[in-house]
Amino acid sequence: MELREEVRQLARPLADDSAYELVDVELASQGRERILRVLLDKPGGITVGDCAVFSRRLADSLEMNQTVPGPYRLEVSSPGIARPLTSPEAARRFAGQRAAIALHSPRDEQRNFEGELMSPEGDRVGLRIEDGHEILFDWTEVRSARLVVDPWAGLRKPANGNGRRPRGGSR
Repeated sequence: MELREEVRQLARPLADDSAYELVDVELASQGRERILRVLLDKPGGITVGDCAVFSRRLADSLEMNQTVPGPYRLEVSSPGIARPLTSPEAARRFAGQRAAIALHSPRDEQRNFEGELMSPEGDRVGLRIEDGHEILFDWTEVRSARLVVDPWAGLRKPANGNGRRPRGGSR
């Protein structure tokens, strides 16, 4: 079994016990150092304290089960604003938000797509790109998917619905 999956199997019940969502498990390297990164979330957001408690519990479980051979650093954190989308269920939860999808193999000579995330249909996830065109992908085609923060989104859509920008200040 793949190491990431072994860690997921140990982390998931711990996350469930604390009413956290296990977003993802990543294994990365920085030079000679291996990093095991666990991303958690919960309604209202995960706190540093939540991460610290979970980190201690997971570290004990990893050590007891001798899951990770050799030295590594365990990092437990929130998924951040560029949250990875790791399943069609996650895509469903964030439908309507801006997302980026990278494919394993190119489609029409393109691997990377960005647009408004559409609600999945079974195991197919889609994006509505700028020109209104909709593209659907089988989840098996997706190498990675993540939310994209658009700091200008509020400036593009009028808040008052009448097509004019609201004026600042009070009168």
